[in-house]
Amino acid sequence: MSYDKRIDSFVKQEMTQSDAGAHAYDHVRRVLSIAMRMGRALGADLRILGAAALLHDVGRAKEKECGISHSILSGEMSIDILGEVGYSQDEIESVRSVIRTHRFSEGITPTSLEGEILSDADKLDALGAIGIVRAIAQATSSGVGVEGFLKHADEKLLKLHQMMYTDEGKKLAKARHSVLEDFVTELREEISNVES
Repeated sequence: MSYDKRIDSFVKQEMTQSDAGAHAYDHVRRVLSIAMRMGRALGADLRILGAAALLHDVGRAKEKECGISHSILSGEMSIDILGEVGYSQDEIESVRSVIRTHRFSEGITPTSLEGEILSDADKLDALGAIGIVRAIAQATSSGVGVEGFLKHADEKLLKLHQMMYTDEGKKLAKARHSVLEDFVTELREEISNVES
């Protein structure tokens, strides 16, 4: 195993105590799965990547409270648990760096292969069928409805396939982007056919 089960337990406990919406524990597990598959294919350090994938959103709930980026908070929240399970100081700093650079919306470029993979895996979970479900659930819970979903798709989701770092990420994004694009096209067509 490339990460300690105690890290997973810590993340699950932290994330089930808050309403994380589209960034809940199930999102973390999907990102972990995608990242580990990509990491094995690309020869990444799976110990660093696995821990970073699990911990990348653990600070998201606190971001709303204090206004500090969850990529910073998640890294800070990772220090103690990583130390407890035997990560060295250098490994902890590597995990924190991977977490810090996963969030493309801050314009920070990953500085390692593991950082590129986590960023790609996180974006991949916002594409395809699962990405559609997540975005619609978020649009529904925030009250913006179909128009809000379409706006989010135009402004962010439909651009994600162009932001992949790795060739593996680009390949996976192409298929997931097609699913999303087809859905958005069909949704727009159905909306336009509603009589006023």
